[in-house]
Amino acid sequence: MAVVTFELKELIDLIGKSRPSEEIAEAFENLGMPVDKLTDEEITIDITPDRVDMFTIEGAARAVSHFLDISEPRRYSIEKSRTVMNVDNIPIRPYVAAGIAYNVNLSEGMLKALIMAQERIHETFGRKRRKVAIGIHDYDKTTPPYSYRAFRHTLFIPLDFDKEMSPQEILEKHPKGVEYSDIYKGVDNYPLVLDSKGVISFPPIINAERTRVTADTKNLFIEVTGTSETAVRDVLHIFLTALHDRGAHIENVTLRLTPHGSKESAIFERKEKFDLQFTRRLLGQKFTPDEAAVLLRRMGYIIEGTPSDIMTLLIPPYRTDIIHQVDFAEDVAIAYGYNNFKPKLPAFMTIASELQQRSIEQKLRLDFISLGFQEVMTWTLTNKETEVAAMMEEEAAEIKNPRTSECTIFRTSIFPSLLTTLSINKTRGLPQKFFEIGRVSNAKGECKTHIACVMTNNVVSFSEIKGVYEIINENLHTSYTGCDFKWCIPGRSIAILSKKHKEQIGWCGEVHPQVLENFKLENPVVAFEISI
Repeated sequence: MAVVTFELKELIDLIGKSRPSEEIAEAFENLGMPVDKLTDEEITIDITPDRVDMFTIEGAARAVSHFLDISEPRRYSIEKSRTVMNVDNIPIRPYVAAGIAYNVNLSEGMLKALIMAQERIHETFGRKRRKVAIGIHDYDKTTPPYSYRAFRHTLFIPLDFDKEMSPQEILEKHPKGVEYSDIYKGVDNYPLVLDSKGVISFPPIINAERTRVTADTKNLFIEVTGTSETAVRDVLHIFLTALHDRGAHIENVTLRLTPHGSKESAIFERKEKFDLQFTRRLLGQKFTPDEAAVLLRRMGYIIEGTPSDIMTLLIPPYRTDIIHQVDFAEDVAIAYGYNNFKPKLPAFMTIASELQQRSIEQKLRLDFISLGFQEVMTWTLTNKETEVAAMMEEEAAEIKNPRTSECTIFRTSIFPSLLTTLSINKTRGLPQKFFEIGRVSNAKGECKTHIACVMTNNVVSFSEIKGVYEIINENLHTSYTGCDFKWCIPGRSIAILSKKHKEQIGWCGEVHPQVLENFKLENPVVAFEISI
C-alpha cells in the first residue's frame, strides 16, 4: 500500500458535490482503501497497489464521485497527435510514451498533489523508478519534435543545479543521481529525452532545469519511460485523465520507432465483454442485468447497449488492474457492498482433519525443542557459492532473472543455510543448536520437505548428533548404514534410509574441517538432514 494525504477541501471540490467528510471517508473504506487519519483539513488514505489511479487526487475524487452516484462515468477523448517523438532502440530502458496537456490551471496545491502522485507511483508501481518513471515538463519551454536516444557524453543543467553536467557526473554528484545510480551500474550509454534544443530529461534520474514546472505553467509535456510497455502506457493514461478531469485538453504524441514503424503513445479505447453468469456464480448473488449495470457504473464503467447477461463495457483508460472476468466480479462486489452479502452455510458437509505430514512435523518440532534446539527459518533461495562452500555441488533450479547475487538458485539442501546461520552467530555463546523444517528442490523444480539440524560447541562429537537422530527417529522410523560424505569427516557419518524401500533419504555426521574453514567456523559442528 501507499499512504497518500489529500487536502479535504480540494478533494470535495473535485468530487463535484459537497458531502460530509465522514461519508467520504466511508466511501474510501468501502472501496477497500483504509483511512488512516481524517481532520478538518486533510484525509490520509492507504491506497492499494491495484488502484494506481487513486494515487492522484483527481483519480481518488473520481472514484468516490462514481461510488456515491454523484457523477456518471465519462468517456475520455484525446486529440490526435500533432507532435512526434523519435525513439531509438535502447535495451536498458526500451519503452517510452508521451502526451501533452493544454490549459492546465496549475495552482500551488495542484502542483504539490501532482508531485506527490508522481513520487508515490515511482516508489510503488514503478518499483523505485526501475520499472516506470515519469517526467513532467513545462511544454512552452520545450521545442518539438522530441526524441528518446542513448548518449554517453552530453551536457545539460539538471534540476536544482546551475551548471552543466554529463549523465555520469549526475550519477556521481547530484543527490538524485547518487540515490538511483545503481539503475545504470555497468551501463555505458544513458537514455535521454530531448527536444530540438537539447536534453530535457535523464530518466529515471532527473529533469533539466530549463523545463521546470511552476505555478505559472499553463501547458504540460509528460513523458513516461520504463521496462514494461503496458506499465508505461498505463501511467501515462493515469496522468492524462487526471489532467483532463481538471479541464485540460489532452493530446497524443506519435512515437516514430527505429528502425521503422510508428504508433500512438496513449490508447484510450478499450472494450471488454462482461459475463454476468460468471459473476453470479462467483458471488452467489442473482443480480439482474439492470442491477449489475448500476453497480458497474458506480465503479466507472460505461455500458454500451441494453444491459443483458453479456454486456460490452468501455474500460476506463486509467484502470490498470482489469485483466480478467474476476476483476469485474470484484468491482460488482465492492459496489454492492461486502456487508450486504448474507452469509449462508455451504450445500455440502466436510470434516476437516490435519494432514499426516503436518502432524509429523509438529511432533518433530516438539522433540527438537525438548532437546534444547532453536527453530530457524532461512531463505529457500540461495546461491551456488554457498552450496559449494558446504561441499554440496548438486544441480539446482536457477532463477532466470535474479534481483541479487545472493539469491540465484532454489536450495537443494537446508544444511548450507544452517551453516550460514552458525557463521552469523559465531560471536554468540556456546553451545548453539539450530533446526529447520523447510522446502528444498531439485534441478527440475520438484520440491520436498526436509528436516535438518546443526550443533556446535567447544567439543562436540558424532555420538551426540547420532543420539539426537535416534530420538527424532522415533517419529520417522528410518534405518541407517555406514557411509562417507565429502562434507563429513571420513568414518564419522551414516546414510539414513527410508523404511520401505531402503533408499537413502538423508545423512548424519561430523562436518569436515574444510567446510568449517569455508564458513569461518572455529568450533566443531555436527549435523544431519533427512527428507520427510
